[in-house]
Amino acid sequence: MNLAAAVAGLAFLLVVTLVVGLWWFLEIGRRIRERLGTSLWLLPNTETELLRMDPRETGSKWGMAISPFATLVEQAGYDIRHVRRFLSLIGVFAVMGGVGVWLRTGGVVWGIIAACIAGAVPAFHLVYRRHKRLQAFEKQLPDTLDMMTRSIRAGHALSGAIQMVSEEMPDPVAHEFRRVLEESRLGMEPGEALLRLRRRVPTGDMGFFCSAMAIQRSAGGNLAEILDSLSEVIRERFKILDHARVLSAQHRWSAVCVGVFPVVLAVLLELLNPGYFRPLLDSPLGPSLITVGVILEVVGFFTIWRIAQIRV
Repeated sequence: MNLAAAVAGLAFLLVVTLVVGLWWFLEIGRRIRERLGTSLWLLPNTETELLRMDPRETGSKWGMAISPFATLVEQAGYDIRHVRRFLSLIGVFAVMGGVGVWLRTGGVVWGIIAACIAGAVPAFHLVYRRHKRLQAFEKQLPDTLDMMTRSIRAGHALSGAIQMVSEEMPDPVAHEFRRVLEESRLGMEPGEALLRLRRRVPTGDMGFFCSAMAIQRSAGGNLAEILDSLSEVIRERFKILDHARVLSAQHRWSAVCVGVFPVVLAVLLELLNPGYFRPLLDSPLGPSLITVGVILEVVGFFTIWRIAQIRV
């Protein structure tokens, strides 16, 4: 009993230390921002620079390691400087989830599994937000192209059409085109600005738009007619895609249930009844059966998900 109380006290002190340390870290940044009168995310003892550095373009090993995660953060609609904040959040979730389950069950393996699941919660939030943001962008893109077409036919230049989109359209389209406009005004080549836009919004329709813009810039042509035709094609594709998504909704949710439900159910059973899986783990065939089950779950998930994916 004394050992359990000591372990519980140490775990409580660890959690309190993490929470207080994170609060202190955020409080210092908030005070610095208030004194400087800026909304930028500043770290203690951080030298400010005129240009905002992208960690993926620094050439360091750290930048290369976090490049996929930084791209996910940017595509989810957050500032690229929030990468460290999300990495810290993943670490806090993993430690709290792992320690809590370890104290409840007494098993290190279940603590590691819980730490992986809890640490993946912020990442799943980013993936979900990225998916919703890209969907909203795709739905707004035809109206955006129509607005650009009307602006060009009214006599405005391409920069004027982009500025009108950034002022009149809702987010996320307005935010992304406003960024393209700002990058062009700061001296970046329009082609490079479009490539960055395509990287932030990796959809097929945006690829068609950037390719059409690049071809028009190099070969010429009626830009208004090109954008008008592209808008009509996107609208017709959405009609077919919406019908296909309705038909495949049952299969997609079946794949989600097949992949998530066994893991969630196993963790819940172990939390409600510690030692529930002990006979299975102690059995000589236990590890083999668990391995085969995990493999079959993965194969079933990807098979059903692949069947449900319909590209138009």
